Amino acid sequence: MIDKSVFAKARCEDVRKDPFPHLVIENALAARNFDNLLRSRPPFTGGEDADNRRTATPAWVFTSTDVFDPVWSDFVSLHTRPEITRHVLSLFTDHLTSPQPDLPASTRFGIHGITANWTTADVLTDTRLEIISPAHTAGSHRKGHLDTANRLFSALFYLRAADDTSTGGGLDLFRWKDGPKAKLDVFELPEDDIEHVLTVPYKANTLVVFPNSPHALHGAEIRQPTKHDRAYVFITAEVEKDLF
Repeated sequence: MIDKSVFAKARCEDVRKDPFPHLVIENALAARNFDNLLRSRPPFTGGEDADNRRTATPAWVFTSTDVFDPVWSDFVSLHTRPEITRHVLSLFTDHLTSPQPDLPASTRFGIHGITANWTTADVLTDTRLEIISPAHTAGSHRKGHLDTANRLFSALFYLRAADDTSTGGGLDLFRWKDGPKAKLDVFELPEDDIEHVLTVPYKANTLVVFPNSPHALHGAEIRQPTKHDRAYVFITAEVEKDLF
């Protein structure tokens, strides 16, 4: 089933180490499959006055309702399966800096949401559609930060439309200037503590994925004013206890 996922072309030997381990996969899906996903993508519904505002549709909504195109429910169901989590972690086996929990065959997986919690699952997965509203002013919905410390990995799969002429909106990757600071669980880290290293462009059918760690500093690249939204699928898995 991995061969039908956005991780089909991901290889251990292609892991980039700077500024932290990550993979960038262009043309992650077959063109026809990507076009079908993009064509049937739910629209942004946050209101005309929204400015770089994020909305999210989690996996449990796609998998427990029948209001979405089957292309989407099938895609989400595939990417919340345990095999996806195990495969992603295997890609970074030689690059993990934070202690990873053991995931034996008996590990209980569930989909993050209203029907699963830590009493019924050891790992909660999610595959959610995230849409950032059109931008009335130049800005980023979230600058440099770390993800929640109990997250195993993060993957963003870009759904840029063919007519999107916007500037910016990629994924900025950073490094610490002088090592991790005491308080990491903040919405945005002080800009004086981190330095920009590179930007993964907001490009259609492109996947960026990385294991979570205190060094996995990232944020949304500033977008210039645009009538276009910024859309991507966010794929992840979490455990109950923090990794760092």
